[in-house]
Amino acid sequence: MNRQFRVKGIAGIETYIELLSETDGGYESRLTSISEHGIRESCEFISYELLDSCLRTGYLTEVTADEPAAVLSA
Repeated sequence: MNRQFRVKGIAGIETYIELLSETDGGYESRLTSISEHGIRESCEFISYELLDSCLRTGYLTEVTADEPAAVLSA
């Protein structure tokens, strides 16, 4: 699966969501936030509806293959 998205958010903090696996009603995902204070990761559930809404509103944008992925594996 491993689709990756950049979160539009707070200046100075880069946040990414990686979809790990599909489950009933949505996806298990890993959230990675990178700031001057370090890296914070957590695993969360995101429903199909919430993901679709975030994509429609531009809150999430999919990371393309030509963007550096190293930031997501930190």
